[in-house]
Amino acid sequence: MRFSYYLPLWGILLCIAISVSITVYGYLRIGQPLNNTVRNILIALRFCAITILLGCLLAPVIIEKKDITPPTNLSILVDTSLSMQMEDNYSGKSDQSRLDQVKQVLNEETHQFVSTLSSDYKVHIYNFDTRTHTDSVSALDFSPKGLLTDITSSIRDVVNLWKGQQNAGVVLISDGAHNASNINVKEIADMDTPIYTIGVGSAVPPKDIRISKVDVLPVAHIGHESSVGITITQSGYENESVRVALRKVDSNQLVDATILDIPKDTTIQDQRITNTTQHYVELKLTPEREGNYQYSVTIPSLEGELTYANNEKTFSLKVVKAKLNVLYYEGRPRWEFTFLKRTLERDPDIEATIALRTHKVDPETVLSQNDGYYPIESASQPVRFPESIEELRQYDVLILGDLSEQHLTKRQQQAISTYVIEHSKSVIFLPSKTALGRGGFNRTLLADILPIQIPNNGCNEQHGEFAVAPTQAGLFHPILQLDDASERNTEMWQNLPVLTIYFSGYQQKAGATTLLNKHDGSPILLFQRVGLGKSLLFTAEGLWNWNFGVNSYKDSKYRTAYQRFWAQTIRWMAQESEDKRVYISTDASSYAQYDEVDIRVRMFLQTFQSHELIDVQLEITSPRGTTFPLKTRNGKIESQAGNVGNYSAKLKLDEYGRYKIRAVAMRENRMIDEDEINISVHQQLIEMESPQLNETFLKEIAQQTGGVYLNIDAIDNLHKHIKTVEKPVFVDTQRDLWTNPLLLIIIVGFLGSEWFIRKRVGLV
Repeated sequence: MRFSYYLPLWGILLCIAISVSITVYGYLRIGQPLNNTVRNILIALRFCAITILLGCLLAPVIIEKKDITPPTNLSILVDTSLSMQMEDNYSGKSDQSRLDQVKQVLNEETHQFVSTLSSDYKVHIYNFDTRTHTDSVSALDFSPKGLLTDITSSIRDVVNLWKGQQNAGVVLISDGAHNASNINVKEIADMDTPIYTIGVGSAVPPKDIRISKVDVLPVAHIGHESSVGITITQSGYENESVRVALRKVDSNQLVDATILDIPKDTTIQDQRITNTTQHYVELKLTPEREGNYQYSVTIPSLEGELTYANNEKTFSLKVVKAKLNVLYYEGRPRWEFTFLKRTLERDPDIEATIALRTHKVDPETVLSQNDGYYPIESASQPVRFPESIEELRQYDVLILGDLSEQHLTKRQQQAISTYVIEHSKSVIFLPSKTALGRGGFNRTLLADILPIQIPNNGCNEQHGEFAVAPTQAGLFHPILQLDDASERNTEMWQNLPVLTIYFSGYQQKAGATTLLNKHDGSPILLFQRVGLGKSLLFTAEGLWNWNFGVNSYKDSKYRTAYQRFWAQTIRWMAQESEDKRVYISTDASSYAQYDEVDIRVRMFLQTFQSHELIDVQLEITSPRGTTFPLKTRNGKIESQAGNVGNYSAKLKLDEYGRYKIRAVAMRENRMIDEDEINISVHQQLIEMESPQLNETFLKEIAQQTGGVYLNIDAIDNLHKHIKTVEKPVFVDTQRDLWTNPLLLIIIVGFLGSEWFIRKRVGLV
């Protein structure tokens, strides 16, 4: 006990002494004689009343310990993903769905599970799939709708929800089908919360057959057979024959089919088959036309199958020309001819035709019989350069080497010019003293399709070692990518062997773009669009030296940087010259619902220089036909190289079916170019891929977190295993004594008793 109003002890004693003195003095001075006993009683009654009243004036209070321990929280997490709608009657368990079994346990009217826990804990019930849903929904209204399950994130959500409060743990009721991310039990254990796992369902896999994976290269070639590898997973079947079919989606045309035989498992006798096996089959397709196509792989439904939705997968395939037809016309055997010829013949994507002719022929030699044409292979007839545009049109790219005006007739010159300007074809000019000299291309019809203007007396031939480097336009040009990484590509160009001969004294035409140059800015590789076609010119000799460097060059397809350079040059030059400047691509050809697509758009101007004023807009059309815009990010934000022609965007696929992605390049509200692709999105069926009870995972969670694992049949015993974590909390509270009515009654009693005695003895 203590007093609210502080008064020193001597003050209290003084007040009591004064009160006693006054009382004693008063009763001693009474004139009427009193019995000493009566006088002492009166003095004592007055003294007690005055003392109690004085104590009340000091406001005495009593300090007490009050228990304010909060209730201990216990969270129940109920899995409401799609796998919880399964009925496990196939394995002899309940005919109810998994979620219905859980609802029955949580129904307080028919089951004591929740009420038993509520007697000791404050129980919170939530449902989860990829996250914890904290909406105030009755457990009896839970429905299995989640397409994925993320147990780790859901536990984290509920632990954070009651962080800082007393928490007995989390009761996780699930089939253990964690599939939204990688399983990380250590992350759950680090939350320092006991997890009591309740397994629902059967650990026996249900009967099902599904297409697990389709392996196919994203690009196929016209007239070439492509393989489609298909992985099929089955559980619960034996002695079955399944037809695996490959069809074109747009026409439903059957492309290929095969029969998959599922053998009998001789290790299981008179028992239900529970093993899961994988089977691999391979189908073939041979595209006939260029373009983007969609194909589907299907298998029929089998009796008793868990779901039919995973019996089909769709994928996209881009079909291009199988082999590019390249005609290489050279004027004399030289090192450039030797190395380029070898490179063209070794490239599996190129069908090379080589014509070698000299215009200086000795009449007494064999060459004179063939008009100066060399036989390229022994015992073979020499290849002659075409005389007409009809013959020339069969080639995709034309390479012209050390030639003069005497190597080409007027008709052949006209055919080459028409070939490029009117038929969207491409020509590559290799330099030489003859070709760029006084009697070279400047005196032919080919002068009009060259990227440079050759003076009448020809270009100047200069000698001296020099290195080359891509210009800003060439740095990101497809033909100059010697490595997929931009930093590594720059390093490759810096380390290439030097060249020794180059030509100068010409005038670069308007519209021509320099892709490679010397350190002093002199052009080495120039490109120009001519009519509907393309023209490429080298102004330096000795490119064959690149076949011997860089020593550290590594590529899965090409052995040297020289080979990759020419392969990319010819492939790009062979593309139809439609002046296309927008290219859109994605990181895969097929996706599952709710996947995220990485969309990449590359934008070039006509000169193939990236431009900061370009605005690339994406337009997405969903399977339901809804069209909406998607904002792109400029690659300059992420690239140290500053390539502002690269754009990217992320797209969340909320629907399944076919998405159309259209990219439009705008400048000053004017459309420059556009491109579009289609992607296939199949239903998210991962919940049905391994829907059996994952007891191992649930037991590991319980063990690592200090909880316990129980099957739902033994859930009534859970309260016996939950550890007590309650920590009592007390606070000091004060109770006023002076306001107690009993004190007033006592004071009145003392004074009343005094008055009564005084009246009896005649003092009143």
